[in-house]
Formats: sequence, structure tokens, C-alpha cells
Amino acid sequence: MDNIAIVHYQRDANSKVLALELADKLRAYELRGELRDVAHASAHELIYFDAVVLAGPLHFSRMHGLSLIKASFGFKPTALLLTGVGDTDRVLRLLPKHMRGEVPVFVVDASQPTLTRLDPLVSWLRSMIGTTGYRWTG
Repeated sequence: MDNIAIVHYQRDANSKVLALELADKLRAYELRGELRDVAHASAHELIYFDAVVLAGPLHFSRMHGLSLIKASFGFKPTALLLTGVGDTDRVLRLLPKHMRGEVPVFVVDASQPTLTRLDPLVSWLRSMIGTTGYRWTG
């Protein structure tokens, strides 16, 4: 079973709800999502996962945990999951130039139907990792 680290911002209740929802959706595809909060996650432990998703809100032109994404980029399939409506271009400007366009950003807000709001992210994760190993070429 492939392991996906779902790192969420612990002070945002919506981030944790989405992280739990994502872990449940992944289980249906025999993928295991393990939750970590940003304050206690480290790049050293993320190397043992097959993919990394950072879930959190965009606050004042920054997102907590971007250093974890920078550390895992190039080694693991890496994605951002923004809670609430956000400007994805603003998030991408926070990343180094070589990462822009390579890190997908998924935006979920409360108005989207619960059953389908994480489907694009789940599809992306399934395409990046498989039962036979990595398909991602980084």
C-alpha cells in the first residue's frame, strides 16, 4: 500500500477536515493517507512517503509549511491543497521559480459538494504513484 503524507495546518479546522476526508477517499483506492500537522512534521520524515500533500489556508500572502514542500520537491510527487478561496498565483509566487508550474495547486471551498471536491486531487495522486512504483519523473 502506498503512503501519502497529508500535512495540514493545525490551527485551521477546515484543513484538518479536508485532510481526514482526503485520507478516507484515498483508502478506497488502496492508498494510505497519514495525517501530520505542520508544527510537528519534518522533511526528514517525509522522505519515507510516496507523495506529499500540504493542506492549509492562504493567509496574508503566505502558507504555513511551504518549506516542507520545497524540501520534498524533486524527490516526491508534491501538491498543495488550499482551503477556502485563494489566489493560486499568489501561492506559486512564494515558491522558487523552478517549482512554479510543477507543483499543482488544488483549491477547495465550503460551497463545493463534499463527495466530489477532492476528486481532482485524488486523481492526480493516483496518476503519480501506482502499485508498481513511481510513475513520476520529477
